[in-house]
Amino acid sequence: MSEELKKWRDEHLNNISPSFCAAKWYNASLHLGHGYTNSCHLPLPHPIDITEIEKNPSALHNTSHKKKMRQMMIEGKRPAECSYCWKIEDIGRDDISDRVYKSRIFSDGDIEKLRGLDSSQDVGLKTVEVSFDRACNFACSYCNAGYSTTWGNDIRTYGPYQKFKTTSAGAYYSDGSWAEIYVQIDNPFVDAFLKWWPELSQTLREIRVTGGEPLVSKNFWDFIELMKQYPSDKLRLAVNSNLGISIKQLDKLIQVSHELPIQEFDLYTSNESFGKHAEYIRDGLIYSEWRSNMVRFIENAKFRSLTIMLTINSLCLFSLTEFLDDVITLKKKYGENRPNVDFNILRWPAFMSPLALPDEIKTKLHNKLKMWFDIHRETPLFSMNEKTQIVRLLDYIESVDRGHNSTELNKDLMFHDFKSFYTQYDSRRKNKDFKKTFPELSEWYDSIIVDDTISDVNISDGRITNYESGEYK
Repeated sequence: MSEELKKWRDEHLNNISPSFCAAKWYNASLHLGHGYTNSCHLPLPHPIDITEIEKNPSALHNTSHKKKMRQMMIEGKRPAECSYCWKIEDIGRDDISDRVYKSRIFSDGDIEKLRGLDSSQDVGLKTVEVSFDRACNFACSYCNAGYSTTWGNDIRTYGPYQKFKTTSAGAYYSDGSWAEIYVQIDNPFVDAFLKWWPELSQTLREIRVTGGEPLVSKNFWDFIELMKQYPSDKLRLAVNSNLGISIKQLDKLIQVSHELPIQEFDLYTSNESFGKHAEYIRDGLIYSEWRSNMVRFIENAKFRSLTIMLTINSLCLFSLTEFLDDVITLKKKYGENRPNVDFNILRWPAFMSPLALPDEIKTKLHNKLKMWFDIHRETPLFSMNEKTQIVRLLDYIESVDRGHNSTELNKDLMFHDFKSFYTQYDSRRKNKDFKKTFPELSEWYDSIIVDDTISDVNISDGRITNYESGEYK
């Protein structure tokens, strides 16, 4: 099923270099609330030079770090920050990594223009993901205070999470205050982006606004008003929303989908498990409301496609197939891209990875997904990309032992931190009970002894300091 993708990869990427990815040039995620960026959601973000953007707003994207990574790719070297793609490619089964999917959205001609280009040269964005701030009404287990104000309130109320043996929990020590340094003063990163927008809006092909939760952010709605001033018949707006919002907020978004002077509108939402499992993993979500809001959008908005982003963690595997059955129900009623699904395998924190389960349980869950896929392999309701991603997930669970270059190999340490985190998660969050929600793990969970002799930590900055290797402070 991936022969077409492999052929395209070899002709348009590997023909330039075996580590080439056009996203390093044409795509960016901009975390404007605290001034960080990355070339896609897989490498950890790195800081933007605040002095550079004063004279060159495009330095929000064309950072010295990215230019270094571009040069490595031109030389055929593998940047460590892109280890997710190298893990997939090194499985040895011709699996398609994200560098293919993230490059293929650009035209063959645009990719060819990068051949021989000096890596120090500034390059205009084709696609960009922007977060204006971290305002969010959810506090999902695998998120953290740097991306959610609700998570920040958790840390400020109860203090940092404690009793960990690995570095994976670094983000759970922080209240996220490092991401709010411009609350009382103008944010120079937002100012630079808005200054850049009149030019950017005329050349950009897609802007995707994320958060936090954009629909609860004043900055998002202010930006929508700015967009109305610069029509573009080539621009697509995509919005990430957890859809855990009021009907009033949702209807306002539906109205925007009809009013904006742009070419197309897309919606992205997030979920990866069914019912009570989803509500446990994604704190703040009520599954029936999330689904109802998604249907309301499908039936009333003007849009091109709706995509559900799946963050594949260990716990979602217990009802992933039930969730995909529900997706099939929606596809049958509304069309094959209403919704799409997009699989992203969680690597950090390592103790939440789908690899961080006992081997016998991991094998059982792998077999469950494989049996489901064998039944649905030929359905036209899932695209080639969706099917390829399912195959990739199956191969990943079966073949990969370590999800990140810096992830600890000692599974006992991973299991310890798994138990330590979810014990505290249950005590802090309303109506959370790990063993009642996941009874299949009760015996194993009870067998893990959390080391109470570990020294407690104080609230730390919590920001990323080694973005090339992917380690937290």
